[in-house]
Amino acid sequence: MANMTWRDAEHALQAAINDAATGWSLGTFGALAEFHRDADEDARIETVATGRSVVTERGALRVDKHSGLRLVPYEGLSKNPTAWMQGVMVCLPEADAAIGAADGLTDLGADIDALTDDGRNQRLFDLGLGVPHVQPCLRTDDAALVDVLRAHLNIPFLHLPQVVVAAIKAAQPARVFQSNLGRIEVTASIPARGGETPLGPHTHILPELLGRGRNHSANVPVPEGWVPGLAFYPPNAARDARGEITPFDRAVHDRFQALIEAFAPAEIVAAKALLRDSMSAGTAPEDVELPTERATRTALRVALRQWWHLHGESELWHTWRAICEPAPLTIDQ
Repeated sequence: MANMTWRDAEHALQAAINDAATGWSLGTFGALAEFHRDADEDARIETVATGRSVVTERGALRVDKHSGLRLVPYEGLSKNPTAWMQGVMVCLPEADAAIGAADGLTDLGADIDALTDDGRNQRLFDLGLGVPHVQPCLRTDDAALVDVLRAHLNIPFLHLPQVVVAAIKAAQPARVFQSNLGRIEVTASIPARGGETPLGPHTHILPELLGRGRNHSANVPVPEGWVPGLAFYPPNAARDARGEITPFDRAVHDRFQALIEAFAPAEIVAAKALLRDSMSAGTAPEDVELPTERATRTALRVALRQWWHLHGESELWHTWRAICEPAPLTIDQ
């Protein structure tokens, strides 16, 4: 990691909160809440006791201050050979991330930390997924749903009978995911089974992924001993929020590369610099020591794709690509 200070991280988080084009997520591998807002959507952004919050009609986000947090920006490979994925994990040491989530459905009482006045008058139920660093919850003032939930306390969410699932879908409660770095509240409707997931605030609970017991995707190189309690996704220079390919935006690219330079693990920064320096100097891949670890190899390949956008093709670029990414190049823009 570069020479990061808490003030640097706080500044980066502040900029992300203020940017309507930046999305957020909170959860674990297989259980996730996402917060997005449109540029023209009414949003109340304010300072709260623990940090900063954003509230819209469809959901809310709170990002908490924590002097022990670490930003881990990452880039991953897209199936499209001219594109990549990116994001920033907001991490805590494993011990600091532990939130004490329950192993079964639990009535937590009034949601005193709710980000809306209405929410504070409703009851919060931990779903009981047993994830150490995140509490996925439901919040409701629907008396019938409260009775159903209370009748099934201490049962893990994935083992709840269909009658409970049906009651949840009928009542459309808010979904609240919280960690020691903040919370996301989703008040938008739960989509019908098989329905399209909205681009705005929404949640996912995927049992087959939860069963793997991972804190995050293996494609995201979170350092050993750290746990992501929150994540944000600044705009991508080569694709839109739905993942569609767009014309390359140099300014957007430069802003994310500044995050990489400031906060990414040193070996990631070095791998990207190796590609840039070699291409600038006209150095062939056989004349340098190429990285071999999965994360650094990915960083090199992403840098090669980004060089194409910045400088175009050349004989040397094709030489590097043949070594690092030998699949046929197809341009889809």
